[in-house]
Amino acid sequence: MLKQRTARLNNVVRPRRPPGRAIRKRTGVLPAFPRPCSGKGGGRAHGAVPMVILAALLLLGICGPTPASADDSPWKWTMVLKQNLLKDSMIMPTSLYIDEEREQYYVVDSGRNRILSFSRDGELLTIFNAGRSLDTPFDMVRSQDGLIWIVEKGRNSLTSVNLKEKSVQPMTLRFEGALLYPDRLEYHDGLLYVLDKMTGDVVAFDLDLTPGKRYACSDCSEGFIDFRIHEGRLWALDNPGGRIVVFALDGAVVERMDLGDPVTYPYSLAVGPAGYIYILDRQKRNIAVYDKTGTYKYSFLRYGFARGEMYYPTEIRFDPWGRLCVTDEGNARVEVFSR
Repeated sequence: MLKQRTARLNNVVRPRRPPGRAIRKRTGVLPAFPRPCSGKGGGRAHGAVPMVILAALLLLGICGPTPASADDSPWKWTMVLKQNLLKDSMIMPTSLYIDEEREQYYVVDSGRNRILSFSRDGELLTIFNAGRSLDTPFDMVRSQDGLIWIVEKGRNSLTSVNLKEKSVQPMTLRFEGALLYPDRLEYHDGLLYVLDKMTGDVVAFDLDLTPGKRYACSDCSEGFIDFRIHEGRLWALDNPGGRIVVFALDGAVVERMDLGDPVTYPYSLAVGPAGYIYILDRQKRNIAVYDKTGTYKYSFLRYGFARGEMYYPTEIRFDPWGRLCVTDEGNARVEVFSR
């Protein structure tokens, strides 16, 4: 059994939560299960296609290509990050942060208000809950000064954690006087990049939380749903528009890329070491792969509960060693794939 040690902070006073405010919901309702390619529900219906004919159509590929499983794609299952004790298992892992210097993974377990750290080989190292003061953590990064920054949905805050001083400091963010609702979070060259759930814009802050550049899409109906910083550019995913908008870090738009029919509900993106683009489709429960020019190549993974399958995925991310990590909220785990 893996040895565990829980990191706690002492004498942390939990501040009172401010009154909640409603945030508009993004359009698009996800079905509980993938829809059949016929577009109709299960069960018999008058005039339905006989099962023999439907089977023949499936064999002929009329209903469209079937995503490759992990075994059929270039990506092979490597390991899983999870808590093996059932009574203490993760409930809602929402994001993953990788510390290249320490060679560690950090999984944000929103359902249990904690963060789990794993070694590069997948061994559970610590369980951290900031003295039980975290309130629905959602995403995290670590800055070069050693501070841990955590998006807390329960407080609508970006919270800094100083392990040396054993302090936890929740802070609200504003841009041009308007309150921000932090969602996704990235750290790059001394700046914190925060996705605002309300507007869908990405705003850069220094470590004193002074706002700087804003990355916005003038012709996106709901803004962005996810973003990454890769090779000096900010790659942002427009969910309803089904496209990627690429910014230079000075804020200028340098490229737009339409994803087309292979994806129906793009939810997260990652850019691989070779420049290929990976899109997590939360409705199809698969990952679509595009080359550098935006040409669709293939899809892999599928809906399910077994190894190499996804139930309710929430994020994809590459680690520094070229492995693709899939955070699956529904299956309460992070799966790691390598080529």
